[in-house]
Amino acid sequence: MMMKLQTQWFSAAVLTATLTACGSDSDSNPTPPTNPDPNPPVVELPDNVFGRPTGKELELYSNIRFAIAERELTDTEKAQPETRGNPYHGEYGSIYANDFKYILEPIQVSLEGIQLDSIRDDVFVEGRGSFLDLLLHVADQYDIDVEYKWDEELQTHWITSINGHTGLPETVDQDNLGKTQGAGWKMLVGIDIWEYEKDAQGNTTKFMYKEEEIYHRMDEFPVKNDMSVIFVQAQPGEMEIRRAKYRAEIERRKANGGKLIIPEIVIDFDPETRAIFNDIEVKPHNLRPDIYQKDVLTELDAWLSLVEQKPGLKIQWSYWPKLSTNANVQGYVATAIEFNGIDDAGSVINQRYTNNGACGFVHHTGERENYHDSGMQHGLYKSVMCSNRTDMGDDWSKEQCMKEFFAKDYGPGERFDGHRPKGTGYMQGYTPFGGNDPHLTGDAMVLHNVEYINYLGAAFGSSYSADDKTAPSGCDTDARDMIDLSGVIDISKAKAPLTESHFGWKQPNCGTCHNADNSHVVEDMAPWQCAECHANNGAPDSHGEVMTCGFCHAKDLEGHGDAYSSRADYFGVETDYKEPESCLTCHVDVVNQ
Repeated sequence: MMMKLQTQWFSAAVLTATLTACGSDSDSNPTPPTNPDPNPPVVELPDNVFGRPTGKELELYSNIRFAIAERELTDTEKAQPETRGNPYHGEYGSIYANDFKYILEPIQVSLEGIQLDSIRDDVFVEGRGSFLDLLLHVADQYDIDVEYKWDEELQTHWITSINGHTGLPETVDQDNLGKTQGAGWKMLVGIDIWEYEKDAQGNTTKFMYKEEEIYHRMDEFPVKNDMSVIFVQAQPGEMEIRRAKYRAEIERRKANGGKLIIPEIVIDFDPETRAIFNDIEVKPHNLRPDIYQKDVLTELDAWLSLVEQKPGLKIQWSYWPKLSTNANVQGYVATAIEFNGIDDAGSVINQRYTNNGACGFVHHTGERENYHDSGMQHGLYKSVMCSNRTDMGDDWSKEQCMKEFFAKDYGPGERFDGHRPKGTGYMQGYTPFGGNDPHLTGDAMVLHNVEYINYLGAAFGSSYSADDKTAPSGCDTDARDMIDLSGVIDISKAKAPLTESHFGWKQPNCGTCHNADNSHVVEDMAPWQCAECHANNGAPDSHGEVMTCGFCHAKDLEGHGDAYSSRADYFGVETDYKEPESCLTCHVDVVNQ
């Protein structure tokens, strides 16, 4: 296998590193692969950031579903099953199953014990890497010829050819019809899986990836566990969209004297309350030493810098692992935003918006002209801002909101995108996501000098109920006002608290050893009820949230017996660990005390 390199842009040092990264048939003593450092440097977290990746999350250990597509099948070909590629193997489906003519049909790439030797070692720590690094790794295994080059102006690599395929002819931009020169390749990424089909009891039976059109530089886009990626030939016009975006970012930073200064950060608390902050200089906080080199800037750094620079603004983030939905978030998510002050537009704002289980925050980042490139962005944000709200008062009208709410001053999208029906623009799939709005947490998004960043307080319209309890949408409705906290036991005066000398120290399921037959445990006594006398047995403190704990923690509740039954049982009625009583008794809520 040979990977052709554009040697004219490599220094000797970089060329040596790249050849080592790609591998060589002449290596007689190859370095055995190792996992990324399982114990990266520990960063002292800011007070408003909770949790961090642990255990297996620090390693690239899971399968990545991987494919290389020559082109999309025609409608005629799609109607003839014998012309289709093989269905996606593995547990999850795909929005693009059987849609492409493949150079490499979808496969599961195991990263167990693999160290991605990144060609961007200025960005990634040892063992971590980007989707371009993953492509080179797979190409080495399957004898695929990949050509790529470094763009000094835009500070990124471009894939120019795979097995001789250099890109698709232009079909969208009338001024460039027939052009193929310099097209190259793009990627579609399924960052998290989606629930696709449920049974009569509400349990999910099928999942799927909705691979999204990604504008971020592919040599900086981090590979995480359990993702899907498809490399696709591109048209010249759509690659120019990316070049224009990258060029605007580079030129903006040059104009700032090399500093990364975001012209505008916007928080939409609700359809009628918008806070605007201008010219925020981004400083590094290094929250992800397991992925990035020291002082690599991310979108989360921009938000942390904003909080530091704007008195009266408070934002809390929590680390989300793999969720009960099987979505593998592995990143920091905003859980509460509060602002009491005057924003840079002169508006007086006194607002608090908290994730209460039925609402949360969405974000998009980039250039204004690309805001609507998927053709569905306006509808998406109108929906999450206007539907299913309980926090806007009696005079508020959903219908009026749907007419009047727009993202702030953001354009209609690139002139060839944002058009319906499918096929009149460049975007694959026509989901609302991708472009400026990929499913990627800010701490995993390398930041360049983008034009804007936007958080929106979203009412998702889901209600979670048990025993006639319902969590309404609208994040100004605090979860503490929605649920009964009277059953939470005050363990501060426990009569006989356990200590480290107890053989079951930090083992949450007391019933493993103690029961009504061999101790003073009352029959049917739930484990957390033991805490009234024996305290919390070394359980760590909580982080201020009081409900739907299983939504985030269902996949890492080892030792908690039947703590999580199903998504339909958010309050633990069918378990021995009833929410919120069980969680908040042992995992004391120090944030709100």
